[in-house]
Amino acid sequence: MTTSGGWIALGGLVRKELRQIRADPRMIPVLVVAPVLQLLIFGYAATMDVTRARVAVVDLDGSPASRSLAARIASSDSFELAGRVPTADAGERRLLQGSADLVLTVPAGYGRELAARRDATVQFLVDGTESTTASIGMAGAAGLLDSLTAQASAEPSPGPEVRRLVLYNPDFKSRFFMVPGVLAIVLLIVTLVATAMAVVKEKELGTFEMLAVTPVSRSTLLAGKLLPFAAFGLLDSAIVLLLSRYWFDVPLRGSALLLLGVAVPWVLCTLGLGLLVSIVSRTQQQAMMTALFLVLLPLIYFSGFVFPIESMPLAVQPFTEADPLKHLMLVLRGVMLRGAGLRELWPPIVKLAATGVVTFAGAVALFRKRLA
Repeated sequence: MTTSGGWIALGGLVRKELRQIRADPRMIPVLVVAPVLQLLIFGYAATMDVTRARVAVVDLDGSPASRSLAARIASSDSFELAGRVPTADAGERRLLQGSADLVLTVPAGYGRELAARRDATVQFLVDGTESTTASIGMAGAAGLLDSLTAQASAEPSPGPEVRRLVLYNPDFKSRFFMVPGVLAIVLLIVTLVATAMAVVKEKELGTFEMLAVTPVSRSTLLAGKLLPFAAFGLLDSAIVLLLSRYWFDVPLRGSALLLLGVAVPWVLCTLGLGLLVSIVSRTQQQAMMTALFLVLLPLIYFSGFVFPIESMPLAVQPFTEADPLKHLMLVLRGVMLRGAGLRELWPPIVKLAATGVVTFAGAVALFRKRLA
């Protein structure tokens, strides 16, 4: 087949695929609307910020200092006063009932000890059934108490002065950490599942085998099948990146062009994974289950999005280097939050590109062998 004939055949296959996508009323929402909805839902749901944690106060001191402490906690954006209770047992019952997340007990003599610049101890009881709320709430309460103690002291406490400087995310907004990861996962879900389902659907109908016996080469056939999904993947990348920046206010301190460039090997990788899923699947239901349990969940678990890689066993950590989602998240957070460029991020970019090329080339080779 001549080069001009190959391009004509490829154009015809692409138009045929686009007509099939347009004819299926479910495909356009899946390819365009679903990424937007998923980013909006996960962008709000996937957060580790604890705001308005409910605090019940047991004030056994009744001094101006203890009342000021309770008032300061109530005025904080991180806490909500869930009421004052007379005894520690009553506070524990509030935890048992689920009407409070933390109980602050101020002992008798708190104000006197604080005025004398001696250690003034208070107690926090926390509901550990919500471990994230408990740990972050306790950390926020401890920081608030430290600042109050420092303000209440007549003289500065002895010892070195420590100044904290937090770069890139000084307010510790978990959305800045979570949204780039959600962005990567949304693109993974859409492009991988859409590719696998579309190819398996053609296999179910028998139309793919009919195309395979035409004079069109296997490479042209695959390119015509995958190019529309690659285009939708890049379009989704631009849409969700704009949403992240202008809807969720996640900063974009680096180059947007670099991010869009990195989307190319990522889409190659997801298209390759979709082809691999279609090879081992005979029905669309099989394809969906295979994509979920054998591809999506392992990639998410080993990417560091859910579980910190540093907390994984040492024997497992090297396997995370084969996870393209991990490298994409490193690039997204580096560019968006730190303003890093190619000079700083070339190692994960190279790993992502290598993974994408190897995955896509291997999937194409296996698929062509399966068609032969």
